Amino acid sequence: MSTLLISLPSEAVSAQTEFDFVVTDDGVSVAQTGRVRAEALPLLGKLGDVCIATAPQRALSWHSVTLPEGVTPGSTRMRAVLDGLLEDKLLDDTSLLHFVLPPVLQPGMLQWVAVCDRRWLAMAVQGLEAAQRPVARVVPEWGPPAAPLQLHVTGTAADPQLVVCSGNGVGMFPLNTEVLEGLVSTDKVSAEPALVALASQILQQPVAPLSHAERMLQVIDSPWDLSKRLQMRNLADRGQLGWLRAPRWRLARWAAIGVVSVNLLGLNTLAWVAQHQLAGQHEAMQQVLTQSFPNLKIIVDVPVQMAREVRLLEQARAAPNAADLDVMLGALSRALPAGQTLKGMDYANGQLRVVGLELTTKEASSLRAGLTVLGYSANRDGANWLVQPTATTAGKL
Repeated sequence: MSTLLISLPSEAVSAQTEFDFVVTDDGVSVAQTGRVRAEALPLLGKLGDVCIATAPQRALSWHSVTLPEGVTPGSTRMRAVLDGLLEDKLLDDTSLLHFVLPPVLQPGMLQWVAVCDRRWLAMAVQGLEAAQRPVARVVPEWGPPAAPLQLHVTGTAADPQLVVCSGNGVGMFPLNTEVLEGLVSTDKVSAEPALVALASQILQQPVAPLSHAERMLQVIDSPWDLSKRLQMRNLADRGQLGWLRAPRWRLARWAAIGVVSVNLLGLNTLAWVAQHQLAGQHEAMQQVLTQSFPNLKIIVDVPVQMAREVRLLEQARAAPNAADLDVMLGALSRALPAGQTLKGMDYANGQLRVVGLELTTKEASSLRAGLTVLGYSANRDGANWLVQPTATTAGKL
């Protein structure tokens, strides 16, 4: 598994921007390094390969905050809470900034929050994605602030810069004797190889050489992700899926597309066959209806019209039906407990609504049981009872 580490510039990314990069196969040693434009960066293609970007200290600021209890990372209040806590500490409008929460959020405790320009980070991430180099994470080159104190000299011999990382924050200052005042001694001092002699002379202590590539390897396992919850980001390219775009997987991609296409074609064919069969059944039902009742000229709903015509035919032939009012009243009189009388009723569409029955629980059970035997159902409807034929009784005497 290889890892491509890309160092983001502190200025806005453009098509002409060149990126420092490091490729490592084991996360410890440097396999390849260089400085090229985004489209010329190494293209990883093996399963498990990952691309990580590092953000320079110049582009970040760190601020300690204590989040109130009940505010979670996914809370809609989180942005408003951070705006309120950091508004007085920031020079820029908070609407232009991107806030990065710690990997493990602990409300009620002092924690560090990283802040950067939202547009700068979005342009950098999008530029790499446009060059087919999507990054899984963006990690800080320095930070979060933590003890013990670390000092690192970078820049050029004409303009050396001192990075100070401690439990009080992370900052970058010109390397001179003034900035050294107040700093406690520490043995964690490093510098770019070309600046080791200069740093040793000014700091008056041994300085370990640490190249930019080696520094990038040190943050490869950082749990931070500055691009998390970043707007304007193509989320489909995040994580470990970038290898799918590699040329070696082209045949597999076409095979997957072929399988999906065949399945879609099969589903469409089955749907067409089912629709054709359904249309045939509907046409057969229409033929039965028109042959049985030639007087019907307009067919709208075959089952409903068939039931209505059968009902009218039964009424014309004086054939009693389970949904007739007199038949339902006869069944109700046989099932009704002794001493009960009706105060009113309403009949419509084969349903009899009875008013005024005051039944005990035992009498109600007896009424339901008696009507069930006769092929009817009885259900309470507020203070009334609704009686109607069951599905197996409808249309029968």
